[in-house]
Amino acid sequence: MSSSGRTHWMLEEVGVPFEYHRVNTRDRASYGADFLAVSPGGKVPAIDDDGFRLAESIAINFYLAEKYKPELLGADLHERALIHQWSLWAMTNLQPELLTVMRHSALLPESDRDAKQLESARAAATPLVAHLDRTLGNQEFLVGGRFTVADVNAGSVVNIAKFIGLLADAPAASAWLERLRARPAFQRAAAR
Repeated sequence: MSSSGRTHWMLEEVGVPFEYHRVNTRDRASYGADFLAVSPGGKVPAIDDDGFRLAESIAINFYLAEKYKPELLGADLHERALIHQWSLWAMTNLQPELLTVMRHSALLPESDRDAKQLESARAAATPLVAHLDRTLGNQEFLVGGRFTVADVNAGSVVNIAKFIGLLADAPAASAWLERLRARPAFQRAAAR
């Protein structure tokens, strides 16, 4: 459900061998020079691909697709634009609301939870999930009738919605997410 999980899943999808290193982002004192050389901002995920270093999960996923499995980027300009649209929609519209719901319903100590923020985020997330559900109502994947990087990027965010119970009224989005979660690459990433 994290940004690192999104990139880990993408690495599995493109089938490139990789070495995975866990970093405790809650303990900045534990960051070593090797990690900071790859991610000077101290954020995860970050990759070092034969000396090319890159951070930010969506940028990494687009890079991995372009370098190792370009068919995941779409067949033409319109598909690529839609792939970017859905990836950015998930990150900038849906994910912030879902993370607020998660914080104020489960992650924060009860004394720090804010019911108004929780309800506001739920209210904002509900039409976003409904929009996704309508889009997926008659299609198997988000773009072009086939699996693309948009499914990884958006699916990793919608996985949070499932976790916090916001897919109950979204049968098409739920079925799409289950198709994604059944993929061997997702299963391998989740098993780590």
